[in-house]
Amino acid sequence: MTPKPKPAPPGCLWLADAADYIGYEISTLRKWRWKKIGPASFRAGGKVTYRIAVLDAWLAAQEAADPHSNPSLDPANAPIEMHLSSHVPAQRAA
Repeated sequence: MTPKPKPAPPGCLWLADAADYIGYEISTLRKWRWKKIGPASFRAGGKVTYRIAVLDAWLAAQEAADPHSNPSLDPANAPIEMHLSSHVPAQRAA
C-alpha cells in the first residue's frame, strides 16, 4: 500500500497542485522558480510550496497587465496627442 501524501501547509499548495490551480505545466513553474520569476514560492518539508493568496494575487496582476482585460492598457485606446514642432522658421530681414 502506497503511503498517503502529506498535505500542504494550511493555505498552501504543493508544486503540482499550484500548477493545476493556475493552469500551467509543472515544468513551467519549475523553470520560473529557477529563473526567480512567476509567483513566489518556498520550501516546506523539503517540497516546493505556493501560498494560495500569492497565486491569486499573481493571477490578478497578470489580468491587470493584459490589454485585453484592461482596456486602459490597450494602445488603440490611448488618446491622440498632437505634437507641435519646436522648429520655428527664422524671420527674413526686409
